[in-house]
Amino acid sequence: MNTTEKEMDKENKKRKPNWTEEEKCILLDEYGKRKAILKSKLNPNVTATKKYKQWEEITDTINARNLGVKRTVQEIIKKYENISVMAKKELSVHKRESNKTGGGPPPPELSDSTKMVQDIIGADSPVLAGITGGLESEAEPEEQHNTELSQQSQTQLQHRQSASTPNQAAAKKTLATREEVLELQKEVLQLQKNKLQLEIEKIKKEKENQDLYNFILNNKLLQLQSEGKVTITSVDK
Repeated sequence: MNTTEKEMDKENKKRKPNWTEEEKCILLDEYGKRKAILKSKLNPNVTATKKYKQWEEITDTINARNLGVKRTVQEIIKKYENISVMAKKELSVHKRESNKTGGGPPPPELSDSTKMVQDIIGADSPVLAGITGGLESEAEPEEQHNTELSQQSQTQLQHRQSASTPNQAAAKKTLATREEVLELQKEVLQLQKNKLQLEIEKIKKEKENQDLYNFILNNKLLQLQSEGKVTITSVDK
């Protein structure tokens, strides 16, 4: 992407209005319908491409409900991550305030989006239980994978995820290699198709030239015959 395209992309992002509560609820509702796939670890049945397809469906649903704004897959993934992080912080504060002793005002009610995140994650999740290494520690594997899917939306699903183990690194490298091979095969097939089309055009052109040559030759023979310069006789077989 050159400088001009980057500037245009920044301008487009600036023009988009903030997310409404309705958009957030739609996002979380659609995510909840697909969480079995989106929260699953990568395996032969749940591939990165399959997960990305789920995010595309969520994006289409949101854009269909909001005709004034068109969100990208990358924006949708990023927004879910932001909502999830903010919800976990709100839940952490809410739990801390609820556990305080000595009276005092009750903690403020949780927002609708935070309640939905709590339903998606599960109330018994270690992340919401406040254990060490939970909320304030490293990102959940799901959030890490969402970030990578967001990067894939800009690079045609190229897998650039940093593997946490050698086996995972080998599996992701194999998947990326397969996609590269498939892409190369598509390019080769397209080149072969183009070559075949050129050969067909060449044959058609040669036939047209041959037909034209035969037409001119026949006319010349007829002219010579009419002038008595040649005599055309049929040969009996």
